[in-house]
Amino acid sequence: MRDMKLIAFLLAVLVFFAVGFLLHLMAAILLPLVVAFFLSMLFSPLVGALRRRKVPEAVSILLVLLLVFATLLIFSWIFYSSARSFTAAIPRYQARVATMQAALTHRVSTSFPWLAEQIRGMQWDKAVDVSAVTGFLASSVGSFVVIIDEIVLIVLYLVFLLMGSESFPQKLKKALAEERAERLGSVMHNIEHQVRKYLVTKTVLNLITATSVTILLWLCGVDFPLVWGFLTFLAHFIPQLGAILSVGLPAVFMLIQFESAGWALFVAALSGVIQFTMGNVVEARVMGTSLDMSPLLVLLSLIFWGWLWGVWGMVLAVPITSMIKIICENVQPLRPIAILMSE
Repeated sequence: MRDMKLIAFLLAVLVFFAVGFLLHLMAAILLPLVVAFFLSMLFSPLVGALRRRKVPEAVSILLVLLLVFATLLIFSWIFYSSARSFTAAIPRYQARVATMQAALTHRVSTSFPWLAEQIRGMQWDKAVDVSAVTGFLASSVGSFVVIIDEIVLIVLYLVFLLMGSESFPQKLKKALAEERAERLGSVMHNIEHQVRKYLVTKTVLNLITATSVTILLWLCGVDFPLVWGFLTFLAHFIPQLGAILSVGLPAVFMLIQFESAGWALFVAALSGVIQFTMGNVVEARVMGTSLDMSPLLVLLSLIFWGWLWGVWGMVLAVPITSMIKIICENVQPLRPIAILMSE
């Protein structure tokens, strides 16, 4: 019996790594599919609302697809153009960093003569190299043609997901006995409702937070507010770590941009207050305890999905994990797993 349990455990480990390898290998196909799935959860109520107004199904889906495509295209163009402008401005930041390094080195050498020799021997230009961001951004953003390809693939997946969403309940009733079909349909409805509620609420709150931060940074004269706003929107899908990233990274660049460190820290503090209020007060009140996931589980999911699909995997990690937890909560044999996943 013990040998059988050990064999089952080892097989489970092998299956886990095999599935992880396949997910990593098929990232180019599966990542747009996952994004399209979440978009279908967000926009399927709109299709249903149009259908209730006697709009034909094909026209309803076409209108939603045009809306999704236009939205993704606008956001992608704003981000692409802003990121390119940001990349072009990196040398100016590099020159500013060199000036700050020279001033700081002179001040420390004057105040502490016994450290002067050691400080002069350090290669500060290599230790703090802002221009290293250029290569990362260029490889991450790529060309706008590649972005269009990804959007088209997402919209193509979305077509099939929306087409099948309306007819699936009827198929379920025909495929299974009435009682079993009702029970399974109720479980799937609960799962869909809870996942959609989380996704819609989280997306809307992140959009409000990102818009507020963008307006604040624009009013305060911060360079590239759209880049930092887009970063804020995506980062807040990552609990804890995302808020630190969306406040800390702009703060570093504001310290480089502005002559006054006090003004840079003041603007960063205002941005932090907005994000803290939205994330810890407004979001907690609106969403309640609907997420209720273990911090260790969140960390492990970020590591796992980040390893599989990079930065986008980290953004999607918590939505994917929360969906798995909601499924486990609604399926009786899997409820112990949901309890282990909870906080």
